[in-house]
Parts: sequence; structure tokens; C-alpha cells
Amino acid sequence: MKRYLIVLLAVMFMIPAAHAVTKAEDIATTIMLRGHACPGRTVSNISEREDASGNKTIQATCADGARYQVNVSADGRVTVQRLN
Repeated sequence: MKRYLIVLLAVMFMIPAAHAVTKAEDIATTIMLRGHACPGRTVSNISEREDASGNKTIQATCADGARYQVNVSADGRVTVQRLN
């Protein structure tokens, strides 16, 4: 009986930690952390490119229709610019 109670308590405390962040939420958060508005905290129409040097370019659309380009350099520097 004691073992059953310990297992039950362990399962109850592990369940809330299972929420994973989606790529769309991650990109929207990056846009907002760089000082731009992105209502809805998610994006759509995501397109990604990576050049031979390892630089990434991500374009995405926020819920209000605003389009942004997120540039991630090979050394990890992130910049965001509004496209429209």
C-alpha cells in the first residue's frame, strides 16, 4: 500500500511538466522578445532557409497579418525585422 501511494504521488507531480513549445510559439516569442508585437503568441506561413555558412533566415506571419524575418547568424546572433 505504501509503495502504491509513492508511485501515485510521483505520477501526479510529473504530469504538468509535459507541455512542449511548438516551433510557431518559439518564433513568435523571439519576435516579441526583440520588441515587436505578435498577437496570439504563435505564427503561421513559416519558411526557413539556411546558407552554406550556417546562417538561417526565417520568415513568418503573426495573427494580425504582420510579416517578420528572423535572421540567426552561424554564431547565434538573432535579429528581427518587419517585412510589411
